[in-house]
Amino acid sequence: MYEPRRKVFWFSILSRLFVILLQLLFNALSPDHNADAFISPINSNENISFYDNLVNILFGGLTRWDAQYFIHIARYGYTYENTLAFFPLYPMSVRCIGRILKKILFNLNDQSVIIIAAVLINFICFVKSAVIFYDLSRKVLGDKTTAYKAAILYCISPASIFFTATYSESMFAYLTFYSMMAAIKNSRFVCLPIGLSGIVRSNGLVNTAYPLYIWMQDLLFFSLPKVIFEYRNRAVRAAVFSEILNIFAGILWIFNTILLSVTPFVLLQTYNYILFCTERANTTVIPAHVINYGTENNLIMPGGIIKSTWCADTIPIAYSYIQQKYWNVGFFKYYEIKQIPNFFLALPILYIMLRCIIEYFIENKYQLYRLKFLKTKKYEKITRLKRYPVQMFPFIIHGLFLTIFCILFVHIQVSTRLLGSASPLLYWFCATILSHRIKNNDRESYEDRDNMFSRWRIFLMSQKEYTKRDKLILIYFLGYTIIGTFMYSNFLPWT
Repeated sequence: MYEPRRKVFWFSILSRLFVILLQLLFNALSPDHNADAFISPINSNENISFYDNLVNILFGGLTRWDAQYFIHIARYGYTYENTLAFFPLYPMSVRCIGRILKKILFNLNDQSVIIIAAVLINFICFVKSAVIFYDLSRKVLGDKTTAYKAAILYCISPASIFFTATYSESMFAYLTFYSMMAAIKNSRFVCLPIGLSGIVRSNGLVNTAYPLYIWMQDLLFFSLPKVIFEYRNRAVRAAVFSEILNIFAGILWIFNTILLSVTPFVLLQTYNYILFCTERANTTVIPAHVINYGTENNLIMPGGIIKSTWCADTIPIAYSYIQQKYWNVGFFKYYEIKQIPNFFLALPILYIMLRCIIEYFIENKYQLYRLKFLKTKKYEKITRLKRYPVQMFPFIIHGLFLTIFCILFVHIQVSTRLLGSASPLLYWFCATILSHRIKNNDRESYEDRDNMFSRWRIFLMSQKEYTKRDKLILIYFLGYTIIGTFMYSNFLPWT
């Protein structure tokens, strides 16, 4: 019999194989759209063998749109200013794994090895993220069945194609869920996954709020009340000084945690400044065909005479400047009539996120008013009388912040993959309203007996009746998975 955690593990593998097969099929059946997008310059002297063509046939549909930037960075580094919008941990990991694979797959050229490495890393990161997401969901929701359903829905996320393509979503989701779990467990090393997530995607820095929240719980409702009680009680007044020292130790810990979490991001910005704002950068290590492409397209390159305006800023951070210059990202800048289709594309996930947040506040208004959400120290088994346990509070605030940010600033169609890889709320909300319920010895079970003994079969495949809500959820999740894979693999506009 397969426990839910093992079922999630195997189904996550099945879902990735399905997406890879789907993009292969769609890429073969439909010609690529001639998109006006960045394509990493090709080295005309690079040998292309039969095996290289085979790799392109198998995985070419996973290298569209922004994937070209990640592939370019993995091969050549940050050779153009616009590549600074893509953070380094994922492409540098791809480069390292690619060098190892090159010694094994010596018949392949560098481009093919990079593609294989990128797909392999995403495959592994997604499977690990699905398993840790189940653990996180069970810890917060306090219910095995709901956690299982949420993890299954995560495996067929509307952003599935981006979890498989050569994007950083899978790595970011894994590090984000790992950060959340480490914060809940009050791990001393929570700064490590948070710091790494901050050099995968810029919104990884927001994850520092989780250990800060846990520390505030300790301080406001455990440490300070204990100091007051011991001070008033003469019998234990001598222990007050020791408790005050513990509070200062906690302050130092959270300070160090936040400092270490943001240090990788700061070092990255320092590297960017040295590379593009000083004359120390050595362009001789950049291949000639890459330099020629940059010259022909008027791209700013390291060590050049032309310096960008962000170099003269008081705090020279390239990210926001580049997002605005090359992608027109900014406050309400995407609100144009021609972008209405993209708003419809993002509407489902924005609706789900906002509805989940509003329902949480309505259901827990008494606990929130009395600040009981801060008093809940331990994530214990929670009664299922409530859909939204009060312990969800930090995830609700995190999801609210990201949702508002998506509505106001980003290219709105990106909301699906940004929220789908950074917040659990999409999957938790949909899991709570699915009709799947199986009673086993008067207890709710995660699967029926036949499915428990199968690696691959899940309730979505064998359910006899589907409610209207079930159908809407499946249409949204599977529809975006299939249509998104078709659109993306053929260089057509998608999220």
